[in-house]
Amino acid sequence: MTDTTESVTGTGSGAGTGARTEDVDRLIRMVSRFLLRNSAEGTFDLHLRLRDIGRAYGVQIQSLAMMEGLVVTTTHADGSQRTDIVHAQPSLERLDQVSSYKQLDRQIVEGRLTAPEAIRRLEALEQRRPPFPWWVRFVGVMLFAAGFAPSVQANWRQFGGSLILGAVMAAVYLVGERVAALRIILPVVAATAVSLVAFTTLHIAHAHGGPVLVMVPALFVMIPGDFLCAAAAEIAVGQFTVGTIRLVQSFIVLFELAAGVVIGAAISGAGTSSLISATTVDNMPWIITALAWIPFTVGMALTFCARPRDAPWLLLGVYLAWGTQLLGTWVFGAAAGTFIAAFLLTVAGVWLGRKPGRPPTLVIILGGVFVLTVGSMALRGITTLAGDHLLEGFHDLANFTEIAGGLTFGMIVGTTVAVLFLRRTTVGGGNPQVL
Repeated sequence: MTDTTESVTGTGSGAGTGARTEDVDRLIRMVSRFLLRNSAEGTFDLHLRLRDIGRAYGVQIQSLAMMEGLVVTTTHADGSQRTDIVHAQPSLERLDQVSSYKQLDRQIVEGRLTAPEAIRRLEALEQRRPPFPWWVRFVGVMLFAAGFAPSVQANWRQFGGSLILGAVMAAVYLVGERVAALRIILPVVAATAVSLVAFTTLHIAHAHGGPVLVMVPALFVMIPGDFLCAAAAEIAVGQFTVGTIRLVQSFIVLFELAAGVVIGAAISGAGTSSLISATTVDNMPWIITALAWIPFTVGMALTFCARPRDAPWLLLGVYLAWGTQLLGTWVFGAAAGTFIAAFLLTVAGVWLGRKPGRPPTLVIILGGVFVLTVGSMALRGITTLAGDHLLEGFHDLANFTEIAGGLTFGMIVGTTVAVLFLRRTTVGGGNPQVL
């Protein structure tokens, strides 16, 4: 989707229409569009960032987020106002830009840049070429799938299959980024392609763990588990409009993915009756499962264009979330273990991300959020229901609801605690960057 900005109203006597006012208005529009485009993990921090930037230039900013739209009203010191509607598709495609923006945001809020200087810096940031060519990102999607596979089922055959299916997903995913018409139906097309190859080439109709479990690692790059949790968190903290829209869109993507799997099963002849969970067979050493998070993290960094120097921070978030959830689940159960892991991950992310030389909180916690995400449970439940296996389907959906609740509220509580602790020490009296 093309980013656009519409000027809706402009009121005032004209005293605020000089060059400086125009530059400030333009900067606010550009920052609003940038923040909206990179709000895939939630809009919690968006309004605070705009408010602090406005304060740096002596204006008041009010904003209302609506998933792919943002209404921004700027009130200047002379009483003149401007209201803009900014459109952008939230995504995770350029984590390098998210990290680079952190330093720019700090310089703006601290009053170290004039509006024209900030505009030039932001334009240069947005025009920067991706850090990796398409073929490197292709390998990244494959590593992302293969690295995640052992945590789904520690099985050598599934691990090998995830490399093949990851290559199929990589081809469709990267083409979808460049073809706007395909991007609209990308979840259905990607899931259908993966499902067809899985059933016809890998013959997974009777695979250990069930066919959907074999496909989940390849589909994981598009499963909106993090979107679902972000939506639930936004609703829980009172951001009902954007949270509800994000929740509906997430479930639509899940249903599209499930539809693609069902279509592939039907075309291949396996039929929807094959879409049932089965007993898993783990034949990998535990150390392989533990080490697999390294290629998973590398794949994530390549897929979403993270800066190379940010990869260790991504890996830290991955192992913090995984280790804490593993221990917490063993002691307290799955829901409580996920809550504790999400809480510690978020607190650590906010605390570590406060330093200027480090990546922002979003980048530090993103890998951990992927580890804890529960979208695969929802997808498996929906596809199982499509195969008329009601008890198994509702069981998966019940597990999804339980774990999603733990993840969502862990992040909410963790963010609240961390922000309250850091707010007094933030330079300039502004708000610490959260997500």
